[in-house]
Amino acid sequence: MKNLKKIIYVIVIIAFILVFSIFSKEYLNNKSNTYENNENIATQSIELEEAVVTKVIDGDTIWVDINGDRKKVRFIGVNCPEYTTKIEEYGKEATEYTTDKLEGKTIYLQKDTTNTDSYDRLLRYVWLDDITEVTDESIDEYLFNAMLVKEGLAESNYYKPNIKLQNYLEEYEKQAKEERKGMWQ
Repeated sequence: MKNLKKIIYVIVIIAFILVFSIFSKEYLNNKSNTYENNENIATQSIELEEAVVTKVIDGDTIWVDINGDRKKVRFIGVNCPEYTTKIEEYGKEATEYTTDKLEGKTIYLQKDTTNTDSYDRLLRYVWLDDITEVTDESIDEYLFNAMLVKEGLAESNYYKPNIKLQNYLEEYEKQAKEERKGMWQ
C-alpha cells in the first residue's frame, strides 16, 4: 500500500511538471509572437485612410466619415474604462480626452490584420497626422492609441492577430504605471 501511494505521488508530480512545462512553453510562444511583427517597425511604410471624426462613443470607440461613408471605429491595442451603459472609474476622463482631441477633426486610420470585429466596427490605429512611415518618433507624437495609454486613460490590450504596434503600447502602459498617471494613481 505504501509503495502504491509513492508511485501515485511520483506520477502526480511528473504529470504536474509536464503540464507546467507545456503551458509555460505555450505562454512563452504566445508572448514572443506578440512581438514578432514589431522587431523591425522603425521606418516601415504605412497605408492610411483619411477620416473625419463625427462622434465619440467612449474613450476607444468613435464614429467617422470616410468619403461620405459613416463607420464605427474601435481602436486597436487599447481598452479604455467604460462610459456608456456601464460607468467605470476613469471612463469619463477617457471619453472627454478622446472627445477633446478627436471630435470634428481629420484623422488617419491604419489597419493591422483584421478589418472588423464581431460588432462590425473597423479595427484601426488612429493617427493624428498623415505620416509616411512608422517610426519610434511618429508613434510617440501622432499615434492616438498610444496617447491614451501614456495618459493612463487606457490599458494596453491586444487581440491577435492585430499586434503590429503592441510592444509600444505595453511600454507606454508600464511608463504610465511608473508615473502613476490616470487610472494608475
